[in-house]
Amino acid sequence: MFEGGRMVFRNGIRILDLRGSWKEMGRQYGYLATDQLHDVYEQYMLPNIEADSSRAPFVYEVAEKLYRYYPSRLKQLMEGMAETSGLTLAQLKIVNVVEFSAAVFNCSAMAAWNQYAADGLVYGRNYDAPGFQSLCNDILVVVYHPSDGSLAMATIGYAGEIYAVNGINEKGLFLELNNGMPSAGTEILYDRLASTTELMTMLLDADSLDYMDAFFRTVKGFASYTIGVADAHEARSYEWCAKGTACAKPTDPSGLMVMTNHYVSEDWEFPKPSDEASWGSFTRCANLKSLAVQHKGSLDAEKMCQIMQTPIEKGGPCHECTVYQIVYQPCTLTMWMQIAGVNTWQKVEMKEFLCS
Repeated sequence: MFEGGRMVFRNGIRILDLRGSWKEMGRQYGYLATDQLHDVYEQYMLPNIEADSSRAPFVYEVAEKLYRYYPSRLKQLMEGMAETSGLTLAQLKIVNVVEFSAAVFNCSAMAAWNQYAADGLVYGRNYDAPGFQSLCNDILVVVYHPSDGSLAMATIGYAGEIYAVNGINEKGLFLELNNGMPSAGTEILYDRLASTTELMTMLLDADSLDYMDAFFRTVKGFASYTIGVADAHEARSYEWCAKGTACAKPTDPSGLMVMTNHYVSEDWEFPKPSDEASWGSFTRCANLKSLAVQHKGSLDAEKMCQIMQTPIEKGGPCHECTVYQIVYQPCTLTMWMQIAGVNTWQKVEMKEFLCS
């Protein structure tokens, strides 16, 4: 406990429960996650920068640009972290670009509902990235309870990343981000608001899937992504890049959405990448479709966990770069999480943290 915030440790999963103003939540974050923040900075970011001195100026430049365009409330959060973490604001800016220091992210996702699901919508997501296994003990579920009237929301990712690659809010809405660069290109437009930051702030306001849909149709990305979102009744996939947004049709309208690292919408004129150039994206997608059809009508959380951990060589999506996995059921705000080398699937009732 610290100044109204708390760190809860459950079977290898660290949950930060923060409350108050953004500055107050930052102070809680910095104090309670000091060890994890230092580990990301000292054991990951600094060694990577020192190993390639030619890349250091780029990392520092990106860190400054991201922070410069942050909304005021998130700047206040990071300022609070600097007061209690033992890291300076400049060092926390470096921690905040932990995922921007790598180029390859080959993640997979699948959602099942209606005719495919056994008991309400269930969403599975594998976060895959080579070189990030050393950070498995620094993964945090961070729950924000802002006193400014925003919705309570949680992010799941590495300590110190003040943005969302996975998120849940108190309305049960879920989102997760995959790399879309094999289809839409590798350019990142740092003169725009960071897409990952916008996802976090959107969760503070979104009370429906329709709100999320309007957001993606309004805001262009600053890099190339595929984004999966869901409520208790439906999942949607957005192909979000610098040129705009396309909402991909469901893999099966009767209740299946599969999403990996290539675009499937016919709205684009991008050339179709090869399977090799997309890190096996087409193979992983086909494997998930096959498993979904095989278990159509019986897909529940337990079955989804089994599918997401099935190795690619055995017809699944999981491979040697899988860092952590999430299965989520919006109707109950229940999450299951497995972290490589840390734990097997563990259940977390997010309602306990988001709705209290």
